[in-house]
Amino acid sequence: MLSATMFPQVLATVGGSGTRLYPLTLDQPKPLVELCDTAIIANLFRILASQGCSRFILGSKGASNTLNLSNYFKAGDGFFKRLGVTDYEDFCYQPLYEDNGSADSLRYCMNYYDINDDLLVVSGDNLIDIDLKSLVEFHHKHKPILTVVLKETDATEDISQYGVASIEEGLRVKRFVEKPKSGTEPSRMINTAVYLFSPEIREVLQKMGDKARDIGGDLIPYLTENGYPVYGFPITGYWIEIGTPERLHQAAMDLMAGKLKHFTFRHEYWPAQWIHPSTLAKIKKNLDSGDIELKGNVSIGRNCRIENGVVIEDSHIGHTSLIRRSVEIRKSLVMCFSNIKPRVTINRAIVGRHTIIEEDCVLNANGTDEGEIPVVGENVILPRESVVGPGTRVAALKHSHSILATGKFVVLGTDDRNIYFTEKAR
Repeated sequence: MLSATMFPQVLATVGGSGTRLYPLTLDQPKPLVELCDTAIIANLFRILASQGCSRFILGSKGASNTLNLSNYFKAGDGFFKRLGVTDYEDFCYQPLYEDNGSADSLRYCMNYYDINDDLLVVSGDNLIDIDLKSLVEFHHKHKPILTVVLKETDATEDISQYGVASIEEGLRVKRFVEKPKSGTEPSRMINTAVYLFSPEIREVLQKMGDKARDIGGDLIPYLTENGYPVYGFPITGYWIEIGTPERLHQAAMDLMAGKLKHFTFRHEYWPAQWIHPSTLAKIKKNLDSGDIELKGNVSIGRNCRIENGVVIEDSHIGHTSLIRRSVEIRKSLVMCFSNIKPRVTINRAIVGRHTIIEEDCVLNANGTDEGEIPVVGENVILPRESVVGPGTRVAALKHSHSILATGKFVVLGTDDRNIYFTEKAR
């Protein structure tokens, strides 16, 4: 058995602007985007902490990432308290310095916090359901300088955006092929950006100096080319990189469907339906009478008000939201402090925080389970009778310059309050 002290410290690498998730990342960093009322990165930390990890370092880059993460987690007391964990250390943060990438962040944080033990490095925008005990035991058995967590994908999935492992017998990694062209990939094993490093990596990083910038692009090739033992740890459990609205939506649907072994909702009202007690007290009578209808997998946060004639199916409703009469919400995410006015239809869409959807609006991805979805961003007031279709994104007009400056979006139009845009074809 592994004791709690044998589980590694965790370094979460957090950087980038998250433009692919616009408009949800215009006012907050990507790791703090809500996933079922909890930040993406907090859901990841929760899965790790529930298995014994009690020491976390945020290797964040940029003021937006660092300051927002620090305000969210602070020293971590509230995070651990909610999990019932009493034996923990305060959350640590990367000091302000000229960060040149994930490998550079790894080097700096290991030196700054004098880490001389195994270190688990995770990407702050991933969700992974990993058996941590098995990973640690595998690492101790093979004694590599690095164990990379791998996920085997089926032949239908496009893996051209990932690092793909070339593996020898015994799971030793020969090399990674970054973003291979279709048909040239050496295997179907992709890099999940979850790494377990041995303490000897400090010496290697010192030797590499300024050449160590990115873990996948610089450090791993250096290790494999110079004969350092690097092993792959294949997982069969859940993993998703949350880089687009569609993947955020998929992650939420998967959480509610129970696809993550190490994640559970609290406050179960009915099998696969979770309602916070403060909300349940407000709506229980209308649920019993059938005036409010819940179908499939549903999660509803605290202090929500839901009126008669509402249908919620396979969806999440964020805390302190108002759902007015005759609203239909199906296969969607409605984030906290939302105000959904009467007779609105939301079908396979995302509504950001602190947003008003006025009467008779329709957000609709045409009922399909594939393709791009409508996204209404944070602090938007969507005019009555608006129709927002597949792939259309809506943000407050003040963000126009930021959206256009990326060069990645096409503007569909504006009104007095909002800008409507879509992603350019790749």
